[in-house]
Parts: sequence; C-alpha cells; structure tokens
Amino acid sequence: MAAFWAAACAAALLAVPAFAQETEAPDDSPEALYQSGMSRFLAGNYEQSVEYLDQLVKVFGNEPELRTQIDLAMYARACALFNLGRSADAIKAFDEYVTAFPESKFADEAMFRIGSAQQQLEEYELAVAAYQKLRSTFPRSVYSEDGLFQIGICRLIQEQSALAAAAFKDFMALYPESPLWTQAGAFCARATFDDGKGAEAIALLETIEKRPRTWSVITYCNFLAFEIGDYMFDDTEYEQALKAYRRVKTRQALMGHMQTYVRTLEAQLNAVQSARPDPRDIRSRFQQERRISSELAQAREMAGKLEALPDYDANLYHRIGRCFFNTDRYWEARTAFTRVVAIATDETVREAGHFDLILAISRLRRFDDLVIEADHYLSTYDPTGKWE
Repeated sequence: MAAFWAAACAAALLAVPAFAQETEAPDDSPEALYQSGMSRFLAGNYEQSVEYLDQLVKVFGNEPELRTQIDLAMYARACALFNLGRSADAIKAFDEYVTAFPESKFADEAMFRIGSAQQQLEEYELAVAAYQKLRSTFPRSVYSEDGLFQIGICRLIQEQSALAAAAFKDFMALYPESPLWTQAGAFCARATFDDGKGAEAIALLETIEKRPRTWSVITYCNFLAFEIGDYMFDDTEYEQALKAYRRVKTRQALMGHMQTYVRTLEAQLNAVQSARPDPRDIRSRFQQERRISSELAQAREMAGKLEALPDYDANLYHRIGRCFFNTDRYWEARTAFTRVVAIATDETVREAGHFDLILAISRLRRFDDLVIEADHYLSTYDPTGKWE
C-alpha cells in the first residue's frame, strides 16, 4: 500500500492533472481517504480532493506509522490548493508541510512554490524572502537556480533597478549553462538601462548576442535596443544610439519567426500537460512546464507588440538616418532615408523621411538629384502648389 501511495502522490504533484477514475471512499480509514482525495486530484477535481486530504491530515496526521503517507498527502493537498489558484491557502499549506517535513525530498520545491504563490499575490518582498530561504537551505537544488532568476524578476517588477541588475548578474555568473542565461542577460540589460547606464546596457546586449537566443528574447532585446537608441539620440549620443539601433532587427525579419515560435511553444506545453505522469520525472516536469509557460507568455506579448507597430521598420531607418546625418555621414543618411520613403506606411513618417532625404542630398551637393527629389516631394505632399 505504501508503494501505491508513493506512486499516486508523485503523479499528483504535477500542476496539470492526468485522467483517472474517481472512486467513492468506502469508509473513513486513512487508505480510503487518501485514495478518494488522490483520485479526485488526478481527475482535476481539486476542491473535493482538498476536502479528503484535509480530513486525512487532521485525523491521522500525528500517527507515527503513517508518517511517510502523511508527508505525501500534505504535499499533494498543498499542490491542489496551488493548482486552484488559492495562493494564500497554498502558502499556508506548503509552509505547514515544510515545517512538518523539512527533510522531505519535496521540501525544496515546496519552498519554491511558496515564493511563486507570493509573486501571484504581488507580495514581492515576501517572495524574495522565500526564494532566498530556498537558496540558503538547498543551495544545490534544481529550484535554487530558478529562485535566483525569480528574485531578479521581483526586483524588476518593483522597479528596483540596481537590485534587479545585481540579481541577474549573479545568475549569469553562477549558471552560465542555464537555458535561462540569455533571458537573464536581456532582463539585466533592461534593469541596467533603467538604472541610467545606457552604454553598459548596450554592452550587455552585445554579450548575449554571442549565445543562441530564443525568438522571444531576440524580440525583447529588439524593443529594448530601440528604446535605448531613442534615449541616446535625444541625449545627442549619436554613436551610442547607432550601436543600439544596430542591435534591432526589422519587423518583417521577426514576425514570421515569432508566429512560428508561439505555435511551437503551444505544442510543447500541450505535450507536457497531456503526457501521463511519470513519478521518476516529477521534479523536472514541474520546472519544465513552468519555464515553457513563462516563455510562451513572453512570446505572445512580444508577437502582439510587433503586430501593433505597423511602421516599426520605417521609424527604425529614420532614426538611423538621423544619427548618420547628425554625425556628417550623409551618404549613409541618404541610404537610410531612401529606405524610409520606400517602406513607410504612415504618411507622416514617409514625409519626414523624404524631407530629411532632401537635406542629406543637399549636404552632398548632388544638385541634379536634389532638384528631382524636391520636385517629387512637392508633387507628393503639395499637389496644389500652395507651398510654392
């Protein structure tokens, strides 16, 4: 019976239920209560699952001969509350579990879920404290890595830029082979820029470009580089602005990849959630599902942002052209402004690019070309001749 309970509870620890037949408890014995609670959990009936597991723990929780089973039942109950989104109740249940079974093989994951639930409640200082406790108690845990990453996320949400940058820098130094390394680098660049260190943020973007990156990270870095470039341009730091703008890919180059990437992540998440629970993979599976879900959410956000910016490419080339123009590199400026005129869908952007094109040609003293472009400009934007 103990072997059955261990296997059943291991399956129940997953955030997504498998399918199982519900069974009616024939009596109020610990075996019957456990089986009734677990069968409902596996069927996705978390509310009733909690009722049976609560009763099991309250009535038989202090029985020495049932200690192994109560360990598993308490953890399953906390997972059910977590899956229900009852974050405050889940925190209390996981805390009771860790207090009762500090040496359990699931104690580190319980601590991580406490921090995760605190994040869901937007109690970020408490979440950071939970992750720090996890890292000090179980420094070699697979969840210690994710805990440090989430500390950086909490600090970023709190707009504590210096602390966020420090956390992500620590993560990059401690976990150089982590699949989250480039994402940590992107968030570190964000926090560094928010802390007023634009040049250092650009250097971080250059560093993470040397590693393979997911398309959501690439797109996130694109928007960040665009923002840094604009800031540097307004500050008349044109060379730094160009370094930032050169990190930016065109919308056309990104959009198709992002749409495919979102579909790929959706398929991966569906495969993880649909697979039958394997007790041997229970720890890694929770971490895998959480990471895929997080990456999918970011990918959808980035794809939506790209779709909402129809003149993304034209604005990019216009800014690049202005940087070249303001540093007396008129041939490069002319090329950039010509591209703006060719691709802009917003008439205001196209007209501004066309006007700057005329200025660049004027500085180049290409008078024949100047006359042609000036006539073209007037016929396009002043067909009635009122400006003449």
